[in-house]
Amino acid sequence: MIERFIFVVGDQNTGKSVQLRSIFVDPRLGTDGRTPTSRNVREQYSLSLDRSLYLRLTSPHEMNETLAAFLQKTASKTSVGRWCVAAPLQPDAFKNMPDVVRTIRAVNRRFRPERVRVCVLAPDRHGAQDPDKIQRLFQRLWRLGRVECHCIDARERTTNGTLLADFLDYT
Repeated sequence: MIERFIFVVGDQNTGKSVQLRSIFVDPRLGTDGRTPTSRNVREQYSLSLDRSLYLRLTSPHEMNETLAAFLQKTASKTSVGRWCVAAPLQPDAFKNMPDVVRTIRAVNRRFRPERVRVCVLAPDRHGAQDPDKIQRLFQRLWRLGRVECHCIDARERTTNGTLLADFLDYT
């Protein structure tokens, strides 16, 4: 059962995986607060005795996955127990994946999580942002229901780690 999803959203090469790695400032993930830099970061972490984290660092857009493949892979990685999922997404359709709104609509239908948080990189790691585009995206996401929308400043590598990790910390 997946209870929570947190998605970091940004265009390709704007810092999504760096921001997701920053959750390792949380000592519960076993890195003494250090952000791992290796390419082979594990996908699964224990958050408590009865809850785990499935962490994806590469967006399904960049992996050339279909929406069905993304949903199936997520389901297979989280088939037993209680889960939180943290993953990157791109805002627009790319390759075989739809845009973030259609993707999250499908996530909500398939998994029925209690909460979904979308963190848009604004500004992204290059300092770029488009407030009008973000506002339109948020309005579309809010219509889905059960979706929280936030902007996070991706110009620093680890400053958002606690903000992201705290979403995973609940009883």
